[in-house]
Parts: sequence; structure tokens; C-alpha cells
Amino acid sequence: MKDSRILLTYHDLTVEVESSPNEELLQHMHQTLMGQPGGFRYHHTNLEERMKSGKENYFMYLRKSGKMMGSVGFCGKHAVTAGLAHDSWLIRYFSIKAPLRAVPKKRKTKADLKDENKRSGVLGRFIQPVFADPAQLRDGVKGSEQPSIIFAIIDQTNLRSMNFSSQMGLETVGTMAGFSFSRMRPRRSERIEQIANPEKEVILNQIGEYYKEYSLFYSESIFKNDDYYMIKEGGRMVAGVQIYPVHWKIVDFGGKVANGAMKLLTRIPWVRKRISLEKLSFLALDAIYCEPGYESVLYELMEGVLERTGNYMAMLMVDESSDLYGIFRDRKKLGILHKVLGTYNADIRVRFIQIPEDVRNHFFNNPIYIPTYDNS
Repeated sequence: MKDSRILLTYHDLTVEVESSPNEELLQHMHQTLMGQPGGFRYHHTNLEERMKSGKENYFMYLRKSGKMMGSVGFCGKHAVTAGLAHDSWLIRYFSIKAPLRAVPKKRKTKADLKDENKRSGVLGRFIQPVFADPAQLRDGVKGSEQPSIIFAIIDQTNLRSMNFSSQMGLETVGTMAGFSFSRMRPRRSERIEQIANPEKEVILNQIGEYYKEYSLFYSESIFKNDDYYMIKEGGRMVAGVQIYPVHWKIVDFGGKVANGAMKLLTRIPWVRKRISLEKLSFLALDAIYCEPGYESVLYELMEGVLERTGNYMAMLMVDESSDLYGIFRDRKKLGILHKVLGTYNADIRVRFIQIPEDVRNHFFNNPIYIPTYDNS
């Protein structure tokens, strides 16, 4: 579907949907300042590939007299949770060109939302029907009985998005930690191997077994560009990681202390050659694999991959309830940039649609797989 399709109209307001991002949206997203005031803030500079990745993407636009006021992307994937096959829709690239309301000062309670829903704003009235029945994104037909979830990763300090997600029926099922791993002088590892075609099935089975208790694990982007790296012992992978390059234009490192620390660091000549105050290039890490007892090998692998690819920093996003997060929480040694940038905390928010209670409980009681590629 190349042409836009109108889902809803109201006077001079329309909601349109397209299956690929148009030039207007790409330009808008590159101009959009990500992050929250007082925190880390940046512009994306290489979004196009990720916005077009995946087998099912829909981009919804709110327009007033033909002018785009806001947008939201839905990345659709088929999933199986606790034996139930269902759709999963990841919300990405939610952006408003101009504030439709004053910036909130607190996180809304259920009582606040009950009153607010009675006088739902323009944005809420227009998007709510799609959040209640996302399958209509495919063909515009309402009334689908397809079990599905809508989910989003929302910065805990982003009160506007947090409150809007509550109004749209999303609730928190877990929390995510996003953090950096850096080495200014990464050491080479001769043990690192890059994935080869004959072993992909075996390695994918290992990764799948590692994440079998997670909700929303999917393997679609694993082995992209054959950029899966691993260390083996006795012929078996004991540590592995998928990498993707990411580039940001930095506006703020997160307040006076962080900005001051980065200025001091980049005065050191050998640091300045590696890290810029204006641009930040790093690796997003996904499908991380670590057999118990091989935590030091995982660190060796991540550092060795930085050295091999000419990078100095990687970004990870992990459910805080997972054993994987426990490795980094307990072992620490995440590098100097982590000391400056700290940890980014976000809520994992889900809206359940036609989902039985036992399957809902699985989301609350098990870690969620967080694809850094989709969220960085």
C-alpha cells in the first residue's frame, strides 16, 4: 500500500495511515529532539533503515487542514505468549509537532484518567479507536477479534507520553534499563567468530532456548548483515551478540554535571579522537547470549567487538527483572561513559486486546525481550 488511506475524519482533522514512512515524516523525525529536558537529548541521523525494517509497518498521521500535527508508528509482529498466538504492535516514532496541551507536572492517577476520558482531547479521540482495534491498520475494517497487544517503551520522566499511554489503555508490566558499555582502548580478542551460514540454525536454537521464558522474543533481525559475533568453547557458543550501528547528533548529555564531565573528558587528546561533543556513534546490542559461568567471556566479547568494528561504546536495553540484567548490575565495569551518562529507566507499557487472563499474567511475571535495534 503506497497511497495513504484515511481512517478517520472530523471537520478539518484527518487520521491517515501509510505502510512506509514518507519524506515528510523522515524529515520531521530527523528534526525531532529526542529525550526529556534535563536529561540526555539528541537527534537521530540514520533512522530511515530502521523505520523501513520489519515485515509490517504502519505510520499514522494526524493532519489539520492537510498539515501534519503528529505521527505514530506501529511495528507489527506475530508472537506467541504462553501458547497463545497473537499480534504484537510496538509503538515507535510517536511525535507531536506542536504541543496540544500544557506540559504535565505529574503522572496521572486512575481517577484523573476517568475524568479526563470524558473530555478526551483531539489526539485521544482520534487515536483511541485504532488502539482499541489495531488490526484495522491492515485493511481499515473494524471489529477484528484477533488477540493482540500494543506495547511501548516509555521514559519514566516523560510524563506527557506516560499519561497519554494511560489514556490509551496501556499499563506497566515491567521496567527497562538502558545503559552504555564503553572502552576507550578496547582490547582485541582472537577468540571472536562471526556467524557463518552453516551454523545459523544451531546458534538460533541456542538463542531461542536462552530467551524461552521471555515475552515477545523474536528473531527477525538476528543475523542482520551477518553481524552476529560469538565466542565458543569446546565447539559450543558460550557468549554471543548481534550488533547494529547507530548515529546520534548530541544536543545535551543530561544536565550541567554530565555536560561538564564530557567537556573535561574530550579535552584529553586520545579521548577527543574517539568521542565527540556533537556526534555519537555506537553499537546497539541485541540477542545477547551468555551461558552461566561465562560472564567474563561476555565482557571479553563485547570489548572485542568494539575493537574489531572501530567503536568505543555500545548500548544495551534489558528488562530489569531478567537474569541478563543481573549480570551487568552485579558485575558492573561498564566503562567511563556509563559513569557520565548513567542508566536510562523506562516503563514497559502494554494494552491487552482479547487476551485471556493467564496470558496477561505471563507478561507481568516474566521478563520482556527488549530489541535495542527498534528502540535506539
